[in-house]
Amino acid sequence: MNLNEWDERARKTIQMGSDLVQGHMAFMKEMVRIDSRSFNVNEFEGDRSTPTDMKEILELAQEYLQSIGFPMVRINVPPPGPERSTPIMMAEIIAGDNKPTLLMYAHLDKQPYMDDERFKKWDGHPPTELRWNADGTRAYGRGAADDLSGVVAIGMAVDALLRAIGFDAKNPEPGLLEQLPCNIKVIFETEEESGSHTLIPQILQNKDFFEALDCVIITDVTNPDTGVPGLTTSLRGIIQMNAHMKTTLSPPAIDEQTALYKVLATLIHEDHSLAVADIAKGDSPITEIERKGYEKIPTTLEALRAQAGLLNETQLTVPASKVNVIEAELRTSCANVRPGHRVAGGVVFGSAGARFHIHTEGLTHRQGFIRWLEETFKTYNRFGLKIRLREVDISEPLTLDLILQSADKDPHSGMFGGPFPVPELQLAHMVDCLIGWDGKLAVAGWQGFFESGGGLRKILLSALHVEHDGSAHTFSDPSARALVEVRLAPGHRETTANDHLKQHLLQNVPDGFSLELEEDKGGPPWMTGIDHPAFTLMLESLKAGYEHEPCLYGCGGSIPFVAKLMDALGNIPPLCLGAYDPDCRMHEPG
Repeated sequence: MNLNEWDERARKTIQMGSDLVQGHMAFMKEMVRIDSRSFNVNEFEGDRSTPTDMKEILELAQEYLQSIGFPMVRINVPPPGPERSTPIMMAEIIAGDNKPTLLMYAHLDKQPYMDDERFKKWDGHPPTELRWNADGTRAYGRGAADDLSGVVAIGMAVDALLRAIGFDAKNPEPGLLEQLPCNIKVIFETEEESGSHTLIPQILQNKDFFEALDCVIITDVTNPDTGVPGLTTSLRGIIQMNAHMKTTLSPPAIDEQTALYKVLATLIHEDHSLAVADIAKGDSPITEIERKGYEKIPTTLEALRAQAGLLNETQLTVPASKVNVIEAELRTSCANVRPGHRVAGGVVFGSAGARFHIHTEGLTHRQGFIRWLEETFKTYNRFGLKIRLREVDISEPLTLDLILQSADKDPHSGMFGGPFPVPELQLAHMVDCLIGWDGKLAVAGWQGFFESGGGLRKILLSALHVEHDGSAHTFSDPSARALVEVRLAPGHRETTANDHLKQHLLQNVPDGFSLELEEDKGGPPWMTGIDHPAFTLMLESLKAGYEHEPCLYGCGGSIPFVAKLMDALGNIPPLCLGAYDPDCRMHEPG
C-alpha cells in the first residue's frame, strides 16, 4: 500500500459519526470535565483557591495517547525553581533512525470560567460539562476549542494513520510501525494559558527527545472562517501590568480611582490608537503581498463585527473595510484595560462602568444637572457606545452609575483587539475630559443648575463590575486597580515594550500620587517566512482535507510558547494551524 492509499483510507475514517471520531469525542468529554485552569481561579464562593497541579488531565492524556498506539508516553518532572511549574508530556512513535521526525504540539490547560457559581454565561451548565448543538457540529465547554481541539486533532490524525496501515493498539504487530514515512513526536503543555514560563527549561531537560526534528505542527490558532483553513505566519505578543494607584499627599484634589482613570486615558489617542509612542511606531509594516492576501480571506466586515459581538451602533476605530479590520487585529499594537479586581482571561469586557459620588452644595435643578451630565458624556462618545446614566440613590451625595457598552459579549482581546473600541478605555477618556486634576469639572455649563455661590465640593469614583444586561455593582475592595494590557504586533521585543509601557504610565502620574506597577504574564510576537517546502506541503494538505483553498493568515492573539519553542528547537519550519474557527469564541464564557 502506498502513501496515497494510506491517506485516502485515513481520511475516510475521520468522518462525522464514525467509530473513530466518537471514540475521540468520548476522551474530549472527559478532558473537558477536568478542571485544568492554569491561572485566575477562585472565581466564586467555593471555587478552588489555587490552580490544579494538572496531574488528573495529564494522566488522562497519557491514557489517551497510549490507547492510540504510542509506545512511549512520559510525564515530565519539571526542574525545581521559584515559580510554580506543571509538567509537559512527551510521546513518540519511532519508525526509523533515518526517517524525518515530525513534532506536534497542543496544550491541556484552560482559561478561567469567567462566571459565577450559577454559570449563567454558560446557559446554566457547568463549564466542565461538554454539550453539543442540535446537529452535532459544535461542542461547548471550557477548553473544548482552546486547545483540546488541538489535542484531539493530533490524536485522530495519528489514530487514523495507524489504522490505515493495519495497526491495532491492543494487539500491536511487531515491525508494523516501521512502515510509517516519518517518526512522530508529541508534546502536550500545561502552562500555555499562564505564559509557558517553564516550557524552555523542560525542553532543555529533555534534549534527546527534541533533537533532530524536521518540522513542528502547532495546533493552537484559529482558522479565518468556518470550513476555511488557514496557515498562521504571524502572532501578536502581549505585555500586561497590574496597576495600583495610591495617594502620597493628603487630602488630594481628586480620589485615587479618578486619578487612575486619567492616567489610563493617556494610553490612547482620540482615534483610539495606541498612544505609547515608542511601541506604536515599532510595528513591522505590512507588505502589499500581505495586504492582498487579507483581501482574499473569505469573510466580510459584517461577519467580523458579529464575531466580536459589536452592537449595531458601535463604530470602528479604523476605516470600515474588511482589510483594515484584519490589519488592525493581526498586525497592529493596541491597548486594553480591565478592572483590577475582576477575575478574567484575555478578553475585552464589552461593558464598563463607574459610580460617581457627587457632593454638591446649592443644587437646585437635580434632574436638569443629571441630563446635562448625560449630554456631556455623549459629546465624548466618539464611537457610538451605548450610554446609560442612572441615579442610584436619591439622597445626598448625588450618586450616579455611568455604564458604557460596545458589545453584547466579552471578545478575545487578541483575536479582536484593535479595530473596536474598548469600553474601559472610553470610560477613562470620558472621566479625563470631565474632571480636571484639580477636582473641578473641566467643562462649562453646569453652573446654571446651582444657586448663586453653590457648586461641587468633590467627586469620588468607584469602579463597577458590569454585566451584559447593564446590571452593575461595586467591588468589595475599593482600592484603585487595573490590569493594563498591550497586544504587540510583530516587530517588538517583549522586554523593551514592557519598559516603554511602564515609562509611559509613570510619566503621566502627577505629584500627590504614586502608581505601583507589577508585571504580569506576557509573551513575544512572532513571524515566519514560508520558503521551506513544508509550508507548500501543508497548504496542499489543508486544501485536500477541507476541500477549500487555504489562506495564509495571522493571529492577533498571543501564544508565548511559539517564539520560545522556535528559539529552543532551532531553524525548523513551524506550521501553525487550528481545529477551530472564530465562532468558537475562544476564551469567552459560554
